Amino acid sequence: MSLEKELKLKQLYQLLPEGVVAPSRWLSANGYSAQLLYMYVKNGWLIKLGRGAYIRPASILEWQGAVLGLQKLAELPFHVGGLSALNLLGYAHYLPIGKEKTIALYSGEKPPAWIKQIETLSFTFHKKPLFGELGLKKQSTTIRDWQITISTPERAILELLYQVDDKGITFQFVSEIFELLTTLSPRLLNELLQNCKSRKVKRLFLFFTNYYNFPWTKHISKGLDLGAGKLQIVKDGIYNKTYMITVPKEFNA
Repeated sequence: MSLEKELKLKQLYQLLPEGVVAPSRWLSANGYSAQLLYMYVKNGWLIKLGRGAYIRPASILEWQGAVLGLQKLAELPFHVGGLSALNLLGYAHYLPIGKEKTIALYSGEKPPAWIKQIETLSFTFHKKPLFGELGLKKQSTTIRDWQITISTPERAILELLYQVDDKGITFQFVSEIFELLTTLSPRLLNELLQNCKSRKVKRLFLFFTNYYNFPWTKHISKGLDLGAGKLQIVKDGIYNKTYMITVPKEFNA
């Protein structure tokens, strides 16, 4: 290998940490042609992950590396949200942090093909509810000083509530999570709720807020538009007139 190509490879290793997935578009933008990447793969200096993504050899590929490739290198507006964010923040304490089988990613955009082709990792992609940049935060990773974007607990619980139904997240499961949310920010919650378009999410949130009656409950806006009509959240449940939803019988107190 020529000195120029050797320096080019060293430069790549400085730009790309071990364990981070590099999209081909990012590599191309940094001056790495398809021919050069082919040579790197052929000589074992890069590993190709399906179509359109690469990783350094001997790297341990974990979900954080794929998300960093998505957020930091591809510069796509995806964030870790819902249950995955709550787990990272310590609210789903019975789940093994860092060892989740499936990571929930949220965005209004379609995910690139390469992240779906990584067979050793599992992601679910969600488009609703959408709040723009409201309620997002940076979270440290074990890769250099790089950070990932995740939902705050205030946003994450609303994202999780959207999935509550008979075929998705159960009412009882969300209740166990909600019971841990003792120190949320009512200011941020009110902003998120005002921007929320889902009547199911708002009704469920207010039901659980009233059910657990945390100190921050009294600061939640009373003027939210809950929409019209009844919503069946669970089958064979009890109808709650205040929030116009059916709830499990054990929550009817």
